[in-house]
Amino acid sequence: MRHARLFSAATIVVAAAIPAVPAYATPDAATAPVAGSASATYPATGPQPVAYQVRLSADDTGATWRGHQRVAFVNNGSDTLDTVWLRLWGNGPDGCTATPAIAVSAVEGGKAGPLAVGCTALPVRLSRPAAPGAPAVVAFDLTIRVPERADRFGRVGPYSFLGNALPLLAVRDERGWQLPPYVANAESFYSLTSNFAVSLNHPDALSVPATGTVLAEKRNGGRTTTTITAPLVRDFAWAAGPFRRAETRTATGVRLRTWYTPDVTAEAAVEVQGQVARAMEFAAGEYGPYPYPEMDTVIGGFDGFSGMEYPTLILTEPATLPAVHEAAHQWWYALVGNDEYAHPWLDESLTHYTTTKLLGIPDYCAGAPFWFSDTMRVDAGMDYYDLRRDEYVPAVYGDGACMFHELEALIGGDAIRTGLRRYLAAQQFGVARPAELRAALQSATTMDLGDFWIRWRNTAG
Repeated sequence: MRHARLFSAATIVVAAAIPAVPAYATPDAATAPVAGSASATYPATGPQPVAYQVRLSADDTGATWRGHQRVAFVNNGSDTLDTVWLRLWGNGPDGCTATPAIAVSAVEGGKAGPLAVGCTALPVRLSRPAAPGAPAVVAFDLTIRVPERADRFGRVGPYSFLGNALPLLAVRDERGWQLPPYVANAESFYSLTSNFAVSLNHPDALSVPATGTVLAEKRNGGRTTTTITAPLVRDFAWAAGPFRRAETRTATGVRLRTWYTPDVTAEAAVEVQGQVARAMEFAAGEYGPYPYPEMDTVIGGFDGFSGMEYPTLILTEPATLPAVHEAAHQWWYALVGNDEYAHPWLDESLTHYTTTKLLGIPDYCAGAPFWFSDTMRVDAGMDYYDLRRDEYVPAVYGDGACMFHELEALIGGDAIRTGLRRYLAAQQFGVARPAELRAALQSATTMDLGDFWIRWRNTAG
């Protein structure tokens, strides 16, 4: 996920020791734990989004979008809900600029408060507080201005990439409202699975590869309205531009649509498409089937940006490593979600392990774990690693992947495969915690894995 930070031996550099920092504080730290959950397997999380309905229209370039968004949700907690939070992640890179990239106005169903957490969090006090089990709706006008930068939410020439552009409901779990800051070198994202119905009106010359499946394309007066459905996903992303296109299917029947910019040759695009197919076929065989009918790959040069994954859509440079890595994220994060700020290893370490199973176990695993400081840990959160960026990739990608390779050697390939298949089956479409992953792996072997997790500094809940 994220910029050119996929693990290689060249990224292992000794980091200077930095004093420990406290974990981030949420604006609602006193909030009582939420009871109730979509599944008894998970700690309580909510409010549970039911449906996002979005209607947006682009300018002639695809860099500015305006329209309306409606969020229907259920209060699945045990106490009355009078306020919800929206995450406006697109504002994260620039913070509270004079003209925010993501602007919400004309709120219906509640009253918006002042933006918080670097203008990435918007509180909405509900007009009618939602009792436990009750539904509620918040709607608003939305303006999206894509900044000029090579990024997951950015614009390069005539190509716009709209990752993390739609406001999403923040999550309140047993710790209270989770409103971490945006981090540029990784992810802070944490969202619950919902259903998206999206209508994108755009110039005919622009393609809009997106999460989900296109239901209809209606042309009128030089513009096209593309209607998209995306059920059971935890986010929605799209791109806009005069992309070239290739298409194939995996051996398991998933439709692969590949979109690429003119600086990428057709041969390179087909090669990347083949690597994506290979990764998806491998993960389906190892862990469990891909439940969606389609996956879109958007390929560009990106100039320093390696790639990023979203449900049923990835961004990647024209290279094997990021393409395989982002495709593997369709299992670890898209299907099995996690709090990426608190537990980045849950998706990144598993994804890089999957990637290196396909591309080869790195030589550096022979020397792992490599601790650059006494405080460096596989299970540390982004509150730690955002200030220790030289340690982040070696720990979460490098040590994390090597940790799973060592576990496979310890308990056997069949056992680790069984554990991960159980983990996926139990947590699919939900939000997992470290304890669930460790328990699933422990269930597949009679060997006590306690000392193994201690060796890898991976014991936090």
